Amino acid sequence: MNLFKFTALSLASLLGSTLASAGEKSLVDTSRSPSARMYMTGLADVKWNGGLLGERFEVCRTTMVPHMWNIFSDPVQSSAWANYRIAAGLQPGRFSGPPFNDGDFLKWLEALAQVYAVTREPALDAEMDRIIDVIAKAQREDGYLHTQKIIPQRQGVTTAKAKEFEDREHFETYNMGHLITTACVHYRVTGKTTLLDCARKAADYIERLCANVPADLARNAICPSHYMGVVELYRVTREPRYLALAKQLIEIRSLVTEQDGSDHNQDRVPFRAMTQAVGHAVRANYLYAGVADVFAETGDPTLFKTLAALSDDVAGQKLYITGMTGALYDGASPDGVDHRQHKYIKTVHQAYGRDYQLPNLTAYNETCATIGYAMWMWRMLTVTADAQYADLFEQSFYNGILPGISLEGKHYFYVNALRKDADFDWPLRWSRTRTPNLKASFCCPPNVVRAIAEAHNYVYALSPDTLWVHLYAANTLDTAWTDGARIRLRQETEYPWDGAVKFTIEAAPERAITLKLRVPGWLRAGNAKLLVNGQPVAGDPVPGTYTEVTRSWRAGDVVQFTMTFRPVLMEANPLVEEAVNQVAVKNGPLVYCLESNDLPAGVRLRDVVLPLLAPVEFTANRETLVNSEVRTLSFPARVVTRAAWSSRELYREATAEPTRAITLKAVPYFAWGNRGDTDMSVWIPAR
Repeated sequence: MNLFKFTALSLASLLGSTLASAGEKSLVDTSRSPSARMYMTGLADVKWNGGLLGERFEVCRTTMVPHMWNIFSDPVQSSAWANYRIAAGLQPGRFSGPPFNDGDFLKWLEALAQVYAVTREPALDAEMDRIIDVIAKAQREDGYLHTQKIIPQRQGVTTAKAKEFEDREHFETYNMGHLITTACVHYRVTGKTTLLDCARKAADYIERLCANVPADLARNAICPSHYMGVVELYRVTREPRYLALAKQLIEIRSLVTEQDGSDHNQDRVPFRAMTQAVGHAVRANYLYAGVADVFAETGDPTLFKTLAALSDDVAGQKLYITGMTGALYDGASPDGVDHRQHKYIKTVHQAYGRDYQLPNLTAYNETCATIGYAMWMWRMLTVTADAQYADLFEQSFYNGILPGISLEGKHYFYVNALRKDADFDWPLRWSRTRTPNLKASFCCPPNVVRAIAEAHNYVYALSPDTLWVHLYAANTLDTAWTDGARIRLRQETEYPWDGAVKFTIEAAPERAITLKLRVPGWLRAGNAKLLVNGQPVAGDPVPGTYTEVTRSWRAGDVVQFTMTFRPVLMEANPLVEEAVNQVAVKNGPLVYCLESNDLPAGVRLRDVVLPLLAPVEFTANRETLVNSEVRTLSFPARVVTRAAWSSRELYREATAEPTRAITLKAVPYFAWGNRGDTDMSVWIPAR
């Protein structure tokens, strides 16, 4: 049988009865992964009921997704969709735009599929059918899909311009990886194999490369989305070749010579020899997430040993308080050579820095890197059931992913600074204000849109006779275990603004079920209480773990989980040079910041100081910013009256300066930059 010619009927027959369980209709299916401790609920099993995340999804559904289609389908704003149509032979033209636009468009298509999973709007299904028809025509018969090369090939060009993998920066495997991942989601949502057929062809093409030219493939594995994609395709089809391919993709990285490899692409040393997160943070985090997927299927302890070491390295020394990664714009990695051999020192950009190298004004923190980090942390949680990874996922989602798009859903951050100062006018590569388009690199906008569209998938997880609650947000759950037993419940809360959470059971299996609730690691001991039907559950919930209760649940049972938290001031390790003698405001999982909009006239952010002689008293206020209700925090501070600096004045004698009292207002970091061009700072000088 020709593997490239599966029909919907033949593939469905191949898969047989394996499509029934909720886990196998999930975003990341670990329901049969031997080394996974849990698996996701189905793509439509959780529905938001208001709250911050529900409001973000609604903006995603009504504005983000359709507005992004307007961008993609307008050749003046983006060439991504036009490139597919040209490659498909549906219109004349030449390729234009970045080489990774194919994959970026597919991220948006994945978001569209997720929205359809929740809403079941027939128009969305029909739109996906039309789009997939074009993608299938654009794909080469052998499975290769990279319009930058396919377009000139079909136009008869025979020069290097039309040669595959001529440039290791051309993102072929990145584009095909997103094709495979999107196809798995689309199939699970619709049951249609139109895009899944394309995904199989692409995976088979990569498999042939792995067998025939493994070193070439290894050298071109940048932003390796195909690691995650190939594993997910295995989970859909149960085709052993795809799992074998995923394992081999890790092994062939060792074929890259030390001279050819670099920290920039995480291929200076074989994966198992890595001890630190290095280089381009998007590429690194995609790699680590993909390897975690392979571990979930194989249980290879040598893979997990490296993953755990890398995770500890990031969380302990290279992670911003916002959960963002990739601190550096540009730098150099001398690790692979004798440091005296300057001509061999290789550049890195968008990169993890050295330990504690976390600048504020010049922080890179690409939005895609944070999304990759969150995907990695979710997978670490899945294979360990360790609550620390849920904490890290939550930290990144609220403070690292949500800021990537404006509250109204039409403006984007590519990079995310922790401080913005109008007087710092050094020409950086990317804007420090959100922009309506990022034509030079439109990777982050569709990535953040799909992350918001899919956020509800991360709230709960299942394992035998256990329901895990990882995130707290107002929603309803209607899901089933792999044996078909169902549970329905309603979660009511104003989290992340408040820590009171109420679960009402609406239906449950006859047998005993364990409910595991995450107790955030940032919560102080003794500040969590668990009640079932008004009665305390024995034992105090311990921060950084899951507290649990096991019983035969009945409709009407009520679980109340109360976390008492208040705003706190955070300080950084003194080795984080740019945060010395400064504090940041954090309330529950949310990091706050100051914006110059909220300062008294004539006051600059640099002149604000926070006295620490007495506890700081915070007042919370409900406010509406753009279309989002938020909680702002007001608190007392002081302003230092300083003489102005001249443009050429680098140092001067320090003198005692008078201060006066003011009241500051802090806004959630995810909401900054929505009120015009404003200065901002997460860290506040304290004394």
